[in-house]
Order: sequence, then C-alpha cells, then structure tokens
Amino acid sequence: MNDFWLALLGMTCITFSCRYLFFSKTVPFELGPKIKRLLSYTAPSVLTAMWVPIVFLGHQQTNSDFITSPFLIAGVATVIFSLKIKNTLAVVMFGMSIFGALKVLF
Repeated sequence: MNDFWLALLGMTCITFSCRYLFFSKTVPFELGPKIKRLLSYTAPSVLTAMWVPIVFLGHQQTNSDFITSPFLIAGVATVIFSLKIKNTLAVVMFGMSIFGALKVLF
C-alpha cells in the first residue's frame, strides 16, 4: 500500500470518528453553548475562503475584464438569489447555470 492510500484511509477514519461523535445517539457527547456558537462561524468562513480566490482571481485565466468576468457575475447573482431563496440546492443549481451560460457567452 503506497502513501496515498494510507493517507486516504487515515483521513477517512478521522472524518468518520468526528462525525460519529456528533451524530450518534449512542455516545453521550454534548457541546456547550459557547462552543456551539463558535462552531457556527466555521461554515461561512470555510466557504468564504473557497469562493473569494475563485471569484476575484478566476478572471486572470481568461482575457476578459474583471467586471465582465463570469466568475464575478455568477457570484453576485448567486448571492442575491441566496438572499431571496433559502433552498441551498436551488441556489447552487442557479449559480452553476448562470456561470455555465456566461462561460458559453463570453
């Protein structure tokens, strides 16, 4: 077994054990209110760290201007749509559709 598969197996075990502790009803494990409040900021932080480089640096791979970048236009449209609709799947599909259409047009 090479290092890749060993690392993958290790990461799988770590991820499963963390998820099992939080979602299993058989393990009496409860986080305090302060920890829950702190953890509520992790999803927006991770998502922001993922989309900011794509939106603001994605236009550098093409010859288009920043304002007409499909990354920026689709990102802004997705944010506006997400404020109106609270269905995550619909927002993701909408954003991907807008981005795909803009990539074809530009």
